[in-house]
Amino acid sequence: MSRFAFRNALERIPGIQRSMMSGYLSSFTSPEGENEFITAYDAVLKRWPVPYEELDIPTRFGTAHLIASGSTSLPSLLLLHATGTSSTMWFPNIGPLSNAFRVFAIDIIGEPGKSRQVRLLKTREDCATWLCDIINNLGLTRPDIAGLSYGGWQTLNFSLFHPDKVNRIAVLAPAGSILPYSWPVLALLRILPYIPVKPNPLKRFFNKGFCPNELFARQFGLGVQHFRYADPRKSIFTNIFSDSELQSIQTPTLFLAGENEVIYNPGVAIDRVRKMMPAVTTTLIPDAGHLLSMEQPELVNEQMLKFLG
Repeated sequence: MSRFAFRNALERIPGIQRSMMSGYLSSFTSPEGENEFITAYDAVLKRWPVPYEELDIPTRFGTAHLIASGSTSLPSLLLLHATGTSSTMWFPNIGPLSNAFRVFAIDIIGEPGKSRQVRLLKTREDCATWLCDIINNLGLTRPDIAGLSYGGWQTLNFSLFHPDKVNRIAVLAPAGSILPYSWPVLALLRILPYIPVKPNPLKRFFNKGFCPNELFARQFGLGVQHFRYADPRKSIFTNIFSDSELQSIQTPTLFLAGENEVIYNPGVAIDRVRKMMPAVTTTLIPDAGHLLSMEQPELVNEQMLKFLG
């Protein structure tokens, strides 16, 4: 089933169109829903194990919200989260990473978080331009960039458009980048809280290891409930990179995948990047699924720090 066919099917479910399908730009459905989500976001942020500051950086597509940690004298590392999660998903990783880097965890624009969108990301180039605006406005010179899932796609995409702006990249389980995956898998996460089934399957899904923290599970669920995404017919999300595109990425790249990945076959994905990407290092993380940085933080931190130095 295509993305649009699945979306059309969703629109026939009573209540879904009103709560999820309206709107041109991504945004919260109500001030009350936004406040509830932000309260949950801040509750997760209290688990941040190191000092931090929150920054709002202007871009051509809206204001990007960042969580900055680590000494300003250290080299820079940008973190890009998975769809639906926000920058708070990095709380199990930020301690070791901020000992080696000045880390900027970015709420991707058009996603649930504290960033605010004023213009659609319509093309791959728009996505790269948005991230380039952040790098330029922070005054950074060739930072390292790491991203998980949708954030991994954004990271690979940026290295294609601006190889001169990035030093090294780490891509963790990049979704919709290396191999195709089923849109219903991702779209189902958007509607789980609306399904009239008890116990709610969202909680059961988290209990399988997708999320190791109840506060984060609450934030994720509130994002699903209160945040509406831009119309996919007008905005870009992810698409598979061609052989020639992957071959053109000269940036040193770390590719991590969980051995229990459910979106695509991790072994096949690793085989493809090894064949196509000239400067890639690959590792299969044991006993980890899609959100491997949360499920196996010590192993992922070790791999990232070893590669990024």
